[in-house]
Amino acid sequence: MQLDHINVVTEDLDATVSFFADVIGLHDGHRPNFGRAGSWMYGEKDGPAIVHIVVSKPDTGGTGPLDHVAFRGQDLDALTVRLDAHEIKFDARTVPGTGDRQIFFNAPFGLKIEVNFPPKAG
Repeated sequence: MQLDHINVVTEDLDATVSFFADVIGLHDGHRPNFGRAGSWMYGEKDGPAIVHIVVSKPDTGGTGPLDHVAFRGQDLDALTVRLDAHEIKFDARTVPGTGDRQIFFNAPFGLKIEVNFPPKAG
């Protein structure tokens, strides 16, 4: 398992993109059409998007502007078995246009976790 990306929510997309570009040194790049405004920021030319930005009002009761932490996984079935064993509810999704599979769930301490898996072969 490895860290995949962080997800930041903001009400000011332009200013947030500018911060990650101008201050951190990331660049704006391709983002699938999720049906709501946002941006994906990249650190390396051919690397993965490491900061995902979504336009929304930040959560005032929990993690604030840090919406979730995402990991890149290798065995979706093993993860869902572990989640079931720990009685942790999860939501499974597929990324539009890529076929990547995602599992979202909340850690017992309140942080939202996303784990991404490559599309099913075949």
